[in-house]
Amino acid sequence: MKLSFLGQSYEASMPAVEAAETSETATFLGKPYARKQFTVALRQPNEELTYRGVRYHR
Repeated sequence: MKLSFLGQSYEASMPAVEAAETSETATFLGKPYARKQFTVALRQPNEELTYRGVRYHR
């Protein structure tokens, strides 16, 4: 996803999210729904970023 902040363009990385339904049910505002278990893929550990002209690794 391409974004812009203060005139600087950058590419946003969205981690992949997987959802698996569980056998649990819950109630919210009087309506039942099936609960889900979410897992988020981890990012690359050596990511090079720039903040205010200073490069750093995350």
